[in-house]
Amino acid sequence: MKPLYDFSTLPVDRTLAPRDGMVAGDLTEQYFDLGRRALELIHFSSVLCDKPHYPEILDLPCGHGRVLRWLRAHYGYAKITACDLDRDGVDFCAQQFGALPVYSEPDLNQLHFPKQFDLIWVGSLVTHLNHDRWLTTLDCLVKWTRECGVIIFTTQGRCYTSLLARGQRNVTENIDKPALLEEFARTGFAYQKYFEEEHGDYGVAVTSPEWLQRTLQRYPDIIMRAYLEEAWGMQDVVILYKKAGHYEPVLGVPEMNRVAPVPTPATRYGFMDWLLGR
Repeated sequence: MKPLYDFSTLPVDRTLAPRDGMVAGDLTEQYFDLGRRALELIHFSSVLCDKPHYPEILDLPCGHGRVLRWLRAHYGYAKITACDLDRDGVDFCAQQFGALPVYSEPDLNQLHFPKQFDLIWVGSLVTHLNHDRWLTTLDCLVKWTRECGVIIFTTQGRCYTSLLARGQRNVTENIDKPALLEEFARTGFAYQKYFEEEHGDYGVAVTSPEWLQRTLQRYPDIIMRAYLEEAWGMQDVVILYKKAGHYEPVLGVPEMNRVAPVPTPATRYGFMDWLLGR
């Protein structure tokens, strides 16, 4: 994808952590390209939301600095908080990029910050969470954002589900794909846990633009500034702006996008045969 802005001369620290699981084989440049793309989208949000400065930034999950290294290079003045369940990643971001280290919690309600943030970047987090944890995460992001602050997060949407429906291999092989597609087609939200997750609850979550819009009705203080399909790799990008009391709840508030009843076996298999071309 063509760059939105020219950051080719930005002095980015390209030091890689030994335990960085996001660097796959010889795809190092792809790793850096995704980090740069995140910064382009963040800079776009600053123009879109009239926010020339982001003094307080939260990167959650920060990993080993795929995006944070670009944030540090561009927003040299900012206080950047690195937060992740991976403590090695948090420690690396603190030591290498001067970030403020915070170890995350599986239940984000147990995570408390002493301040709110001007910008929160959330790259590929809700893409792995079940329905309740997805909504809890969004609640927390809104709570942690200060007035006139910006939230940017990524989702898996129509691109990802289209690849699965077309039988694309090597997208995700360790989930129940037919079940994911069936639920997504019924409700606009679907989640399937990874097969290897015996005790945890981590997998793939997909959301439609329409489902997300309904979910945002719960937040009268939140304006959706942009929904960009396939803007960060194959993931969609959502840009939100916080403004107290901006909307009246004229549309009402949906009951947490309650999941629709499961169809009968006959309906289920007939629909999946059509969807997968069987």
